[in-house]
Amino acid sequence: MNHRFPMSAGPADAGQMERELAYYRRECNTLGAGLLRLQEEQSQAFREARRSRTVAKLIREAYRLIDQSDLPEELGPPMLATVLENTLCDRAALLQEHPRGSGQFTVMHAVGLPAPALVPVLLPVVPAFFFTTSRSRIEPPAYQLTAILRVPYILWSYDETTGTALILGNQSESNVSRPFEDADQEIVEGALSVYIDITLRKRAEVEMREARIMAEEASSTRSRFLATLTHELRTPLNAIIGFSEMMATGSRYQLTAEQVGEFNTHVFKSASHLLSLINEILDYSALARGRTPLTLRWTEAGELVSASLGAASAAAAEREVRLATELPAQKLWIRVDRTRFRQILDNLLSNAIRFTGAGGLVGVQVVVMPDGGLRLEVRDSGIGMRAEDIPRALEPFEQIENPFSRSVTGTGLGLPIARGLAQAHGGSLVVESEPGVGTTVAVLLPAEAMHRGAAPPGGRSAEGSDPASPAGRPAEEAGAKD
Repeated sequence: MNHRFPMSAGPADAGQMERELAYYRRECNTLGAGLLRLQEEQSQAFREARRSRTVAKLIREAYRLIDQSDLPEELGPPMLATVLENTLCDRAALLQEHPRGSGQFTVMHAVGLPAPALVPVLLPVVPAFFFTTSRSRIEPPAYQLTAILRVPYILWSYDETTGTALILGNQSESNVSRPFEDADQEIVEGALSVYIDITLRKRAEVEMREARIMAEEASSTRSRFLATLTHELRTPLNAIIGFSEMMATGSRYQLTAEQVGEFNTHVFKSASHLLSLINEILDYSALARGRTPLTLRWTEAGELVSASLGAASAAAAEREVRLATELPAQKLWIRVDRTRFRQILDNLLSNAIRFTGAGGLVGVQVVVMPDGGLRLEVRDSGIGMRAEDIPRALEPFEQIENPFSRSVTGTGLGLPIARGLAQAHGGSLVVESEPGVGTTVAVLLPAEAMHRGAAPPGGRSAEGSDPASPAGRPAEEAGAKD
């Protein structure tokens, strides 16, 4: 039996096999490289599609937030939660640059942080777009931005126009939290743009709502003004017209000299009251526009209170109301516009006297507060008012509805004017009242407007004539207001 044994390959056959193996290796490498390119292209297409879907979903969901929030400041947290849910990131924060262009950012809202950063972040150079990966060099601004979220991988976008920035962060790079890349600029800038847009829209919505409320209040105030003005001006005008007609030459009335003098007095009082009403309206109009210039000088508080009480004594005597005052033993100097501050006191005393019945008491007290400021109180034992009526009393042209107040004339501008003048002096006006007990109105002045001592600061005298008021009338005509 014959057996055949393979003959060993010759050098030519071995070379051929090596060439074939090299060929197949090249083909396999080419095929593998093509497959990798195809996988990368598919992955890139998938990422781009996912980015587009993410931005579109962010836009849809973000605009729903407008109806779920009442204020622009409330949009930040839900917006960040929406961004994290759609971008599969771990943390996110919205920052605001203040002042603009300074590079100093404050975290407004944050999601995913154990504790939000309270210390402002200073960026010497503010990039419009920035991201880090495992291959990024940790140098400015990388280490400053990663410190905000305290994670190594961040995605940052900054809007120079509004000074707002959005930063996203991941703890690691994985299949879910893939490495950030240049193409992610579309996501982070899109999310930031949507946030800025819905914030501006919500702010415009709030401003429109506030403007509508202000317009409605202005319309209501105008209606009250016209009703009050018509009523208050008609009475003195009717008196002036009626008595003038009776005293006119050729009148059918045969008046005695005594009657003419009496009617002249009525005309004078009615005209004075009419001028007082008009002055009140002009004063309040100037205060509402912020056009009440003040000439501040040091004035002795006790002397100013005594002057106001002296001017109110006749009205108090007519209504059988007692006046009292309580002043500190030491002289107190206040830096005020004498004419305008007298107007505050005269208004408050006039109101207190008019709403206090016969036998009642109206008192003025000056107290130094613990913070060094001054508290000037005008108290009465009159009808008082409910706590819920006090805000109405401070509104222009408002009258508290009760049988006693309806019998008292006035435009309802006394307290609003007094409050406006107190605020113009850097102070405030506080009202405390209880029905059947009385009302206390306090004017509060800051410490820098008050000085204790025998003489005013600098030793200069506070005496002198007051300049004319902005309405153009002398100081003595700025009498008590309603």
